[in-house]
Amino acid sequence: MNILAIDVGGTFIKYGIYDRNAQTLCSVNQIKTPKAGLDDFVQTIKKLREEAGDISGVAMSLPGTIDSDTGFVYQGGNLSYNDKQNLAEILKETLLCPVTLENDARCAALAELWKGSLVGVQNALVLVIGTGLGGAVIQNGRLYKGSHLYAGELSYLSTKGIDSYGMDTTLGAQISIPYFVDKCSEKLGRQLEGPELFSILEKGCPKLQQDFDEYLRNFAQQIFNFQFAFDPEKIVFGGGISKNEFFLNSLKQYVEAFYQKLPFPLEHSLGVCRFGNSANLLGAVKHYLEKEELDA
Repeated sequence: MNILAIDVGGTFIKYGIYDRNAQTLCSVNQIKTPKAGLDDFVQTIKKLREEAGDISGVAMSLPGTIDSDTGFVYQGGNLSYNDKQNLAEILKETLLCPVTLENDARCAALAELWKGSLVGVQNALVLVIGTGLGGAVIQNGRLYKGSHLYAGELSYLSTKGIDSYGMDTTLGAQISIPYFVDKCSEKLGRQLEGPELFSILEKGCPKLQQDFDEYLRNFAQQIFNFQFAFDPEKIVFGGGISKNEFFLNSLKQYVEAFYQKLPFPLEHSLGVCRFGNSANLLGAVKHYLEKEELDA
């Protein structure tokens, strides 16, 4: 039977139905992510499950620190109403079918290891750019989650010293696309959407160029740090913005300029998730199939 794959982001929920060979059986759709609380969230997922019809189960990709074996969410990132509870069990009771959960960036990595740009790669880093900065570490061809499931949680890196800590002091806030869009919108005096903003930047906008340069410079510096921290064969980018060639080419130019200033050569390879914005969905399916096999 087929699988309903759901990717929950800070802004949108994407969903689609897949067969067991990871072929999508319908177009991927999206709805706004509920903000009111857990009950609203669960009812939203219930509606998607009802619309899906005859399926074997639900494979979910979510932000946060998640024990994918048990379905317990230690912290839900931007969706704090998911904190400190076994969300998989809550959803199973409501949906009346098997439910698996995995961190969104790790889902993207699973997809790329399975059928994408990381097939055959032993050591890699996946960066999912969106509401924050999702990360997944691959070592020896497998996901590395760390001793406490924190490996790859790059959004929480502190960049402004130890005297204060809040979300605005973290790397995730500084790399956040919605945060950058809002900052530029305020400068132009009108609310922009992401595609509109990057179209404006591509055409050239003196009012915003300094902010864009600062954003890219900061991101490029962090990519350099990641290179030394993880020493990956490849770093690949995912998330909605990964489809924007102007953004990615601009970022790559800043990264290359940074590396050229080094007094020694540093091997590096930057790429894009083959499955782009759908990588999280495909990886959620892969995790579902793996867990189903283990539980059989």
